[in-house]
Amino acid sequence: MLLEVKNLNVFYNDKHVLKDVNFEVDEKEIFSIIGESGSGKSTIAKAIMGLIKYDGIVHYKGEDIFMIFQDPGNYLDPLFKVYNQIKMVKEVVKSSKGFDVDKAISLVGLSQEELKKKYPHELSGGQKQRVMIAMSLARGSSLVIADEPTSSLDVLVQKDVLCAFKNMKKYFSLIVITHDINVVYHIADRVMVLKDGVVQEISKKDDFFKSPKSEYGKKLLESFY
Repeated sequence: MLLEVKNLNVFYNDKHVLKDVNFEVDEKEIFSIIGESGSGKSTIAKAIMGLIKYDGIVHYKGEDIFMIFQDPGNYLDPLFKVYNQIKMVKEVVKSSKGFDVDKAISLVGLSQEELKKKYPHELSGGQKQRVMIAMSLARGSSLVIADEPTSSLDVLVQKDVLCAFKNMKKYFSLIVITHDINVVYHIADRVMVLKDGVVQEISKKDDFFKSPKSEYGKKLLESFY
């Protein structure tokens, strides 16, 4: 077990956003959290990252958590070439466990020479996602959280990015936050269904698609078939 979340509760003013959320993430696992907008998915990520106040326990056994936000272009500095930004991420962490920059870039299928020449605005959405994955590899992250990683991409690029994430399972565990059940189908090992801040079910991916345990899970599957 890499991550344990127990009795997680989050309040925004008087609103109870997350209600006694419990789950675990194993090493080298792709764990997907699915639910409609406003269900609390991204709030879970923020709690794990320590970005918001919460009640409960978040116990993490790894060295580094890296988060890939919904639009990675917003988190790349427009004034610096992309290669240098990956290099800076590596230097800041000062971890011996991560890959060197060139190796990290090659693992995600990008060109070192191209990234040395280009600024973020010159990359496609899919390339920016791969840059963020390369950053996590350079840092030596044990856990990566990807928030709606395909929402701004066209269908063909989505497939490439999902394949890139799936191939990274050998290097780190991944939490994928999504409202798109197609994403769960293609890359998840296990899935947690969330509605109104309450966990509806946690199942192995194949079990979920064969026979969901919750009524809400069944409704989500209706949109897939």
